[in-house]
Amino acid sequence: MKNLQDPICSWDCSIDERYNDYTTGNTEEVLPGITRPLPADLIYAWNYAWHSNATKQLEIQDLVPIPEPPGPTMLTIVAGQFCVNIGMVNALTSTFETGGSADFLKQFFEGDEEEISAEVAKDTSRAELVWAQLMERWGRANELFAQDAERAINHYRTYLNRDWTAVEDTDLIEALNKTTSEIGDIFFSHYLATTGGGLQTTLLENFLNEQAPGHPADWTAGLTSGLTGVESARPLKAIWELSRLVVNRPKLASEIANITLEKFQSRVEQPTEGEWTEFALEFIAFIADMGFRGQRETDPSCLTWNENPQFILSALQANMAAGEERNPHVLEEQAATKRIALEKQVENSLIQEKRGEFRELLGLAQTLNGGREITKANWTRLCRTYRPPILEIGRRLTEDGVIDEAEDIWFLRLAELPEALNRGLSAAELQDAIVERRHEYEVLGDYELPVLFQRPVAASFRQGAEATGETLFQGIGVSPGRASGRARIILSADAAAETTVLPGEILVAPVTDAPWTPIFLPAAGVVVETGGVLSHAATVAREYGIPAVTGIRGATELISNGTMLSIDGATGTVTIEEG
Repeated sequence: MKNLQDPICSWDCSIDERYNDYTTGNTEEVLPGITRPLPADLIYAWNYAWHSNATKQLEIQDLVPIPEPPGPTMLTIVAGQFCVNIGMVNALTSTFETGGSADFLKQFFEGDEEEISAEVAKDTSRAELVWAQLMERWGRANELFAQDAERAINHYRTYLNRDWTAVEDTDLIEALNKTTSEIGDIFFSHYLATTGGGLQTTLLENFLNEQAPGHPADWTAGLTSGLTGVESARPLKAIWELSRLVVNRPKLASEIANITLEKFQSRVEQPTEGEWTEFALEFIAFIADMGFRGQRETDPSCLTWNENPQFILSALQANMAAGEERNPHVLEEQAATKRIALEKQVENSLIQEKRGEFRELLGLAQTLNGGREITKANWTRLCRTYRPPILEIGRRLTEDGVIDEAEDIWFLRLAELPEALNRGLSAAELQDAIVERRHEYEVLGDYELPVLFQRPVAASFRQGAEATGETLFQGIGVSPGRASGRARIILSADAAAETTVLPGEILVAPVTDAPWTPIFLPAAGVVVETGGVLSHAATVAREYGIPAVTGIRGATELISNGTMLSIDGATGTVTIEEG
C-alpha cells in the first residue's frame, strides 16, 4: 500500500510553519490508536482555550500567538493520531529559558535531544519575569492542584448525575462549551506540573552531574521514586484492598474467581447475602471515586469503568492471586524508605554550600512529578464530562432518524452538532459524511507516523517489527531494580481485561497509563515500547519499586509470550534468556 500524503485525514490539524515539529513518542499513553472526528474537534477546542488562558496569565500572547482551531496547538491530531507539537512546547519554553533545561522533553520522550530542545530566550529580562511567575506557581503547586481537583470532581459529578433527557437542545451544546471552558482553566495546571517536573528533574540531573561526577546512573530515577500518594497509583491500591476483602472470605473468593461480568454486576447491584453486601458497598464506593477512568481515558467516545467494569473485575481476580509480599502499601513504604536513604547519601556527598540548592531542586522535582498525576486525573474527569451530553445528542438524532445509530455521533464534527439538532443539515448530508469519515478512520488504523517529524509528512503502512534473533535490547531504565520472569504480552488495556498477569511475570506492553496500573502489582517487572523517565508508566512503577524499562520499539512483537526475560531498570537492558 502507498504512503498517505499530508493532509492525511479530514480532521487533521492545519499546518503552521511557526510550530512544525511533532512527536508521536509517548502520546499513546493518553490516546492510543486513531481519534475519531468529534473527539478531535473537542481536543482542538480545549487546547485553544487553555493555551489562550496560559499565555494571557503569563503575559506572553505576543511571543506565542495561538492558532485558532484546527491549528496545531501543543496537543493535536495528525493522520488521526494524537501528537505533541514540539514546536509549540519549545515556543512556550523559550519565553522563560535562560539556559540549563532546554532539553527537558527528554524526560518524557525517547528521541534525539537536539530535535526536542528549545532555544534560549532572546530577551533575558523578560524571560526572568516569566520564570518568576512560574516559580511562584510551582511554589504553591499543591494548593493549586487541590483546588483544581475539587473543581473537576464537582463538575464531573454534576454532569454524571444530571437528567440529560430533560435538557433543551441549546443547553446540551452549552454544556459542551462549559466543559471546554473548565478544561481551559484547569489544564494550565497540568502544563505547569508537566513542564515544571521535566525542567526541575533536568536541572537536578545537571546539578548532580556537576557536583557529583561519575555518580550512579539511577540516582535521578531513585530520587523521584517512592513519593507516596501518587494519584495514578491509587487505583492499584484500591483494587488491592478489594482483593484482600475477598480473599479473606473463602466462599466469596471462590465465587468471584471465575465469575462472569454479567453475574458480577448483578450480584453487586442486588447482593443476596452478608459477604456480597459488604463487598458491594466497597465496590460501589470504588466506582464512585474512580469510575471516571477507562481506556483512552481522555477520549469521551470510550466507555468508563462505571459503564463497563470488566477491566476492574479482571484486575481484581489477578490481585486475588497475589500474595502479601505484593502488598502495595508495603511496597510503597519500601520504595519511600530507599528514596529517603538515597537522599541522605546524595546530600552527604555534596559540599555544605550546595546542599540547600540540592534540597530545593529535589523538592520541586518531587512535588511537580507527583502533581503531574493528579493534574492528569483532573483533566481526565473533565474530558469525561463531554460524554453524557454528547450521548444524549446522539440518542435524539437517532430517535429522529437523522443518524442511523447513536455511535455515529462520534463521526460528526463539533460545528455540525447544533445544525444537526435544529435540522440545518439534512439526514442525507450527515449520513454521507459519516460513511466517508468512518472509511477514513478504518484506513488510518493501518498507517503510522514517524516518532519525530515535520509536516508535510507521509504516513507509512504499518509494517510491524521483524524478529532478528536478538537476545539483548537496549531501552531506557526508568525504575531501578532487576527482575526475571516469563513475558506476558498484553497489547491493550482492553486485552488485559481478558488476560491475567500471573505473579512473577514480566508485563510487556506497547504503552501503559493510569488505568493499567492495577495489573502492575502481580508483575515482577514492566517493559513498555514508548516513554521516558517521567512517563506515567515509569512514575507508577517507581512508586512500588517495580523494575521498568521503556523505549524498546516493537517489544510486543520481538518478544514472544512466555519467553524468559531478565530486565534491568537502571541500565535499561532487556535480555531474552531462552527461545
